[in-house]
Amino acid sequence: MSNIKTVVTANELRARLDRLPRLSLADLPTPLLDCPRLSKVLDGPHILVKREDQTGMAFGGNKVREFEYSVAPAVEGGYDVLLHGAASQSNQSRLTAAVAARLGLKAVMVGKKDARAEPVNGNLLLSHLFGAEVNLVETAEEREAILERLRSEGRRVYNTSSDGYYLRSVSYVDGFLELWDQLQERDIRPDALYVCSGVHTHVGLVVGARALGIPLRIVGISPSPQDNIAANANLAKVANEVSQILDLDLDFSGADFESYGDYAGEAYGVVTPASKEVVVLAAQTEALVLDPVYTGKTFGGLIDHIRQGQFTADQTVVFVHTGGTPALFAYGDEIL
Repeated sequence: MSNIKTVVTANELRARLDRLPRLSLADLPTPLLDCPRLSKVLDGPHILVKREDQTGMAFGGNKVREFEYSVAPAVEGGYDVLLHGAASQSNQSRLTAAVAARLGLKAVMVGKKDARAEPVNGNLLLSHLFGAEVNLVETAEEREAILERLRSEGRRVYNTSSDGYYLRSVSYVDGFLELWDQLQERDIRPDALYVCSGVHTHVGLVVGARALGIPLRIVGISPSPQDNIAANANLAKVANEVSQILDLDLDFSGADFESYGDYAGEAYGVVTPASKEVVVLAAQTEALVLDPVYTGKTFGGLIDHIRQGQFTADQTVVFVHTGGTPALFAYGDEIL
């Protein structure tokens, strides 16, 4: 790590980001919060929380920052439908619907008719509220029929998962610049950064740090079970694509990433004892609201690493709160 060299300056990296089309959706910069009571209770390092849950739009979250970059091509290209489909309590579906409402576009959700689909609350309620056409389906055939209908209507459909895919990671190169500025203003050099690792937030942060030559340990905690080696290799592939977009002389391999699927439990969306513990603990020590699907599992991984003795009281760890708060309301019976 000590041999990492600066590839570009912060100003040069900012200039490269500024060449890309971008929407104005998020309230930025998001706060960097001290958590002294939580740090004391855990008898661990100084914990800071980067509040990406406070990006402003529709209860916030990392997708708001991502969509500033990734949905910009939809606006430039004259698309009229923003589409997303995942679990019924999907944060991305909620924010796809919100961004569509802000931009005057149609939102279509083709989600799963799963165990969280009834009653209508949390993210699903918000998707309805923002005016999305909500379809909860059980088969691939049902999903394809909806897509065929949209095509037959002459709609130009932009899928917020697959379209603009790499631009979502680019957004967190920008996010890293913002975070690093805040840390420098406070003369803080963290020992590690923890983030929920799907793909994009984790990749963008790693690319940003490497581009600036900052040897920072960035730990990703997956919300789903995974083969850690295979997952890290995939993150590296995305990082290499992002480097090309930003014309950065960087080459990543799986060894450049650290992510764990060990804290996900049996499956995505399943509440674990650790995620339940940390949701309650964060709320009762810092009035910090986490969710049991993403941030709860990520913070649970951090707590486990603290209890393993990976950090001492004189060190500093930054936790990136990627949002997901509305999903908490669909898990009330399992949290309390």
